[in-house]
Amino acid sequence: MKALPTKTIGWLAPAFWASLWLCSGVAQAETQLFDPGTYTAWIDLRVATADGERDWLDGGFGKLRYGDETTASIAQAAVLWKPQFTDTLSGYMLLQGVSDAEVPLGVEEAYIQWKPVPKSGFRYGVRAGQMFPPVSMEHDGTGWTPSRTITPSAINSWIGEEVLVRGLEVNAQQTFGGHRLGLTLGGFTRDDTAGTLLSWRGWALHDISSADNSELMLPDGENQGWYRIFHDNQAEMSRPVVEVDGRLGYYVRLDWKAPAALAVNAEFYDNQGNPNAVRNGQWAWGTRFYNLGAAYRLTATDELLSQYMVGHTITGWQVGRGRYVVDVGFESAYVLWSHRCDNGSRLTGRFDYFAAKDHSRRQIDDNSETGYAATLAWLKPMSDHLDVAVEALHVVSDRPARATHLLTAQQGQTQLQLALKLHL
Repeated sequence: MKALPTKTIGWLAPAFWASLWLCSGVAQAETQLFDPGTYTAWIDLRVATADGERDWLDGGFGKLRYGDETTASIAQAAVLWKPQFTDTLSGYMLLQGVSDAEVPLGVEEAYIQWKPVPKSGFRYGVRAGQMFPPVSMEHDGTGWTPSRTITPSAINSWIGEEVLVRGLEVNAQQTFGGHRLGLTLGGFTRDDTAGTLLSWRGWALHDISSADNSELMLPDGENQGWYRIFHDNQAEMSRPVVEVDGRLGYYVRLDWKAPAALAVNAEFYDNQGNPNAVRNGQWAWGTRFYNLGAAYRLTATDELLSQYMVGHTITGWQVGRGRYVVDVGFESAYVLWSHRCDNGSRLTGRFDYFAAKDHSRRQIDDNSETGYAATLAWLKPMSDHLDVAVEALHVVSDRPARATHLLTAQQGQTQLQLALKLHL
């Protein structure tokens, strides 16, 4: 498929939103822009201890947010603003502060959403702006946060890292005979570097999501593949929300919810990146993936969630046989069980599998890996203003590139966290 230019969104979006505004009946709507009910704020205080290797935020290959340390920090401070322009037109903007991120303050998701009042079994909606594509089944808490654990799965940790896009999304749903079918189409820009961190650092499990100005550190040292292959043409910090090649990416998602307590979804994502494009040390990556998800409610208090992702990412120049100088296939899956207790608390267990296979230049830049993780979490709302969460997470992974840090390929880490979330 021929890549579309990003200016396509540039001339469509203003005309589109102008027509929505005219059709939405602004004169008759109740507008709420700065009312107290449009704001939500919270502070996530965290105490954590972890063993094992240096964490990836500090230039290591660690798979977790913390590595070989005991620390207390503000994991996130956030303000969520949800203005209501008309009965059917609303806004959403999350300003977040993350103390251990390279750039501590930034805007995560920020978009306008139009949802007409349904008059039949058919309903539709549109959103435009900066947003995460609808991939994660775990981030259904306030402000794109996981609601069952502190740390999301490897799949959805990566979505939070490298798949924040700017674009236009249209969705439609039809209900008949107790079944509900849904279709979501999205076109976007500003996600050209997706695949950078996944290739050179590998999969990770953490609860840091990117913002418009985020910078993500690559494993440090001149022995790293990114330095040996690209030298000064690759910045040591990857920026997940940049436009490099002027192409338009897209995603397509299908949803089916059965009359029984079963919901299934399938999604395809392609940023249509030009692997030869580079700007200010940021290379464009051609990244695409398929994601399958399923949710099943076992009882009124027990549910199962599962996702499987498989994809491919490339960058640089071709090196023969249709391969590129960095050419990595990746996959991951998880199964999650969650039980809601009578006292309002929630107990959750999850098992993750993740892997990557490098198809080129493995003698100087081996980005292959395999790994497994087990997570056990307990969450309880103590009052309207305080949530408490405790989580234990253990991960084991094998990555040959650790030799560049004089480490053995197989490493294990255990992380314990206590979170106090204050709702302001």
